[in-house]
Amino acid sequence: MRKILSFILLTVAMSLCISAWAAEKMKEPTVEYSADMIMATDSGSVNSKVFFALGGKMRWEMNAQGQNVIMITRQDKKVAWTLMPQQSMYMEMNLTEASKKTGNNVNECDMDMSSQGSETANGVSANKYKVAMSCPENTKYDGTMWVTKDGIMVKMDAVAGQGSNKGHIKIDLMNLKIGSQEASLFEIPAGYQKFAMGDISSMIKSQMEAGKAQAEAEKARAEADKARAEADKEANKNTSVQRDGTPSGRDGTPKSTPTKTEKILNGVGKLKGLFGK
Repeated sequence: MRKILSFILLTVAMSLCISAWAAEKMKEPTVEYSADMIMATDSGSVNSKVFFALGGKMRWEMNAQGQNVIMITRQDKKVAWTLMPQQSMYMEMNLTEASKKTGNNVNECDMDMSSQGSETANGVSANKYKVAMSCPENTKYDGTMWVTKDGIMVKMDAVAGQGSNKGHIKIDLMNLKIGSQEASLFEIPAGYQKFAMGDISSMIKSQMEAGKAQAEAEKARAEADKARAEADKEANKNTSVQRDGTPSGRDGTPKSTPTKTEKILNGVGKLKGLFGK
């Protein structure tokens, strides 16, 4: 569970940076749209559904190993929400404060973009750009972006990170559909409760305890099955001994074999019976 959440948060952080770069340093999309997004990093990949509305509103719906997560960024409010539908909870993050803490404030980055002509990317006509970005805290970005005439980044392939700690990231938008998006997609649903990072730790701990209890129950069942199998084996063994020709009494208990002396005495008894003496 911890690994899943860490991967999701890393993916979300990268998505935030990309969204911020597009909003601050590039032309913001002039149309609203939805699309399927595939994001691949060195840690793995995530498939999601993405929605965009004018005013810097973005929504990502993703699933990582059974964990559903929805990410909403509101550039108009400088806030990001991470929704956990299965728990009806959400986490809030101030984008301005997050940029200061991580040193990823795009307003302080130097960016160089050079056009590489036009190209079809993921079935859409786009302008290809070589992009190099240098930010405070030795954060760098170097890669290629494909952007439509409406300002939609439909593909990206780049290396980003701090110092020697860099990673590869690739983004592809598929099935792009341009059109108005429902306002409710960019709001916190009714009934959701806000939680802090501490609540995540509690949730992880509960999941681990539940998993431990389940493992112990399965172990107990396995031991009981083993004991039952051994008892059945022993019972079958005793039954086979009685069926192999060994004399047994009327009550089913094994009957002992007579000794030589007992056989002679029995014979004498029979003879006396015949002669009446």
